[in-house]
Amino acid sequence: MPSGEGRIDQAYVAESLALATPYKLQIAEYHMQTSEFPTDNEALGIPMPDELQGNYLSSMTVDNGALHLEFGNKIRPELRGKVVTIRPIFTPGVKNGPISWVCGHSAVPGEMVAAGPNRTDLDAHRLPVQCR
Repeated sequence: MPSGEGRIDQAYVAESLALATPYKLQIAEYHMQTSEFPTDNEALGIPMPDELQGNYLSSMTVDNGALHLEFGNKIRPELRGKVVTIRPIFTPGVKNGPISWVCGHSAVPGEMVAAGPNRTDLDAHRLPVQCR
């Protein structure tokens, strides 16, 4: 069970993950139209990474479909610069199949594969349950 600080950190991460929701939808739409994932923020047509910020988020970077959320701003100093990655997962060879998402250290299920690298370096006890 996480400590008080661990639960607070989980809430900060969860708030930051919510900021990624519209970009996840754009990435899925991009994939539906092109059968590829966007290489970076510019390819997706969204603001540059350091322009996508929140209370605890200092940047959000698209990297071959993955979203890397880097923490800063009002986050505790020991978590500044830490990253949580959200990656789209899909079934290879299925045209216009559904896109789902894995977060942080969460495993990719079954025959699905994840797009983009996972750069998560935040300890599991500081992540919401869906990211472990």
